[in-house]
Amino acid sequence: MADEDVHPPNLQNENPQIVSDVFGTVTGILQQYGWFIVLACLVLLYIRSKIKPAYNQMKKRAVESRDKKIDPDVAQSRLEAMERARQRLQEEHDTKASRFMEQQVIKEEEKRKTKIEEWENLQQGKAYRSKVKPREDPSETPKGFKAKPKLRDTDYSPLMGGGGGAGYRPSRRAGGGGGG
Repeated sequence: MADEDVHPPNLQNENPQIVSDVFGTVTGILQQYGWFIVLACLVLLYIRSKIKPAYNQMKKRAVESRDKKIDPDVAQSRLEAMERARQRLQEEHDTKASRFMEQQVIKEEEKRKTKIEEWENLQQGKAYRSKVKPREDPSETPKGFKAKPKLRDTDYSPLMGGGGGAGYRPSRRAGGGGGG
């Protein structure tokens, strides 16, 4: 009987009042707004996944700019590389410009020769050459033009008017009296 006196008859853990209040409040909020909370968490995770690469890149640039300011050798080599790239692009531009100018000179020379030729032909009484180049084969169609298939067997088009029948003709627009 001595063992019975040591232990109370009902062994039961009672939770403190604050713990049960917080638990009740949290479960109530989850029951009422649970899907909204889950949706908000998913949206936040999506936004974080989109922003994190930009943030990491910005952080990397900040570290690189700090390192560039500190190390003069790296800054000098970077400036030299940029100057080489500029020089290469300038050379490419100059070669393209010179090629274009050569082509323009050749075109101008050809135009001048054709004008002189036409003038000489005109002075000699030969026929004036037309600017329109004649086609070698009349059955050929010019580039870009394709023969359209005929939609009708006849040449009748309702948009051309005529064709008989009673056509609609709107009445004159006769206003009230004219003037202002």
